[in-house]
Amino acid sequence: MVSIEQGNRRHGHATKKRIAILVYENCSFVEVALIVETFDLANLAATTEYGQAPHYSISLLSSRGGRVQCSNAISMDTHPLDASSSSGYDALFIAGGEGAAAAAHDSRNTDWLKRVFQTVRVVQAAGNGTLLLKGADLPNARGMIIPIRPSGKQHSQAPSNDVVIDVNAGSPVITALSLIKSDFDYETAESIAERLMPFSGRWLEPLLGDPPNANVASTIKEATRWIEEHCARPITVDDIAQSVSMGERTFLRHFKAETGMPPSEYLLRTRLDIACRLLITTTLPIDKVARRCGMRSGTRLAKIFKRRLGISASDYRNCARADFSNT
Repeated sequence: MVSIEQGNRRHGHATKKRIAILVYENCSFVEVALIVETFDLANLAATTEYGQAPHYSISLLSSRGGRVQCSNAISMDTHPLDASSSSGYDALFIAGGEGAAAAAHDSRNTDWLKRVFQTVRVVQAAGNGTLLLKGADLPNARGMIIPIRPSGKQHSQAPSNDVVIDVNAGSPVITALSLIKSDFDYETAESIAERLMPFSGRWLEPLLGDPPNANVASTIKEATRWIEEHCARPITVDDIAQSVSMGERTFLRHFKAETGMPPSEYLLRTRLDIACRLLITTTLPIDKVARRCGMRSGTRLAKIFKRRLGISASDYRNCARADFSNT
């Protein structure tokens, strides 16, 4: 008998997103394992490439908790629903499988689903796992996703405008990849899909939606405007990437391709340009000029002027004014 250990051991660090997977006797092991593996690969990407702690905490839940026997004589260790808060989850996945009909008549499952449905941001039932939603008198169309909304917002018991039904979203793995794409970037989701399902690139884009930005040039132009507007304060590459809703790796690649330089260089040139204009058009002391263009101190400004222009900031001011008075 094979056992999947519960997420506490695997996800022992601080996390940003909580994922619940509701399982039951005779559910599909393959579906659950794929969901867990998808988010585990995202955690690996966060740790190795972004230098962050795991992004997703996965909880395997069942009516009574303990070991649950699923398909292929494989068992999973789970936590009981009555010991799990029904709030605070970012996504809920419901396993499919032969035992769904019996699980749909378990009041512990349906009562908990009614509570968690009020606050969870995304719901995805696999296959006949939708029977559990039906048993709880909740929207239960296959592929149903509740789009991202502020956590804690109450959701009506019947379908409304904030519920979309998309037959292309019937796969829990696609839903998991969509969340990862939203939290990281398209390339991260695509690379995880490729590891799980080789050669998936040919059909992945239509399912995930929003492939790499088709209008990259305008997005990067928007980023340059954001830099110019915010350069007086400390900003990071991640701040700039977030301003245009891009993952940092994707943003860095596209920014350099469009501008010929990394964002850090563009930021420095923007600050230097503002400093030059302030030196010419104002009588502000060098320290105040430096602070107004985000260079923190006159000493740092002086070093940058020497390195980039081969002249001190005060000499630049004097020369520029002399040239202006001679015209």
